[in-house]
Amino acid sequence: MNNDNYKFILADDHKGNKALVVIKGELSTDLVGNAKTITDTRFNAVADQLKKIIDSVSVIEKDGDQSCN
Repeated sequence: MNNDNYKFILADDHKGNKALVVIKGELSTDLVGNAKTITDTRFNAVADQLKKIIDSVSVIEKDGDQSCN
C-alpha cells in the first residue's frame, strides 16, 4: 500500500511478533536508528485502533511474493 509519500509495512515472524510501520518519505538506516517508543497520550486512541488491526492481520506468501491478509 502506498499513499503519496507514505509507505505502510507489516512484518510478521509467525511467532506472535509483529511490526506495523508507517514511513513518510524514504526508509533509511538513520530513520530506523532514531526510532523511539511513542509516549504522547494524544496517540492513545489511534494506538488502540492499531492494536486491533495488527492483531487481525498477518503476512502470507503468494507465489514468492508477500502480501498482507
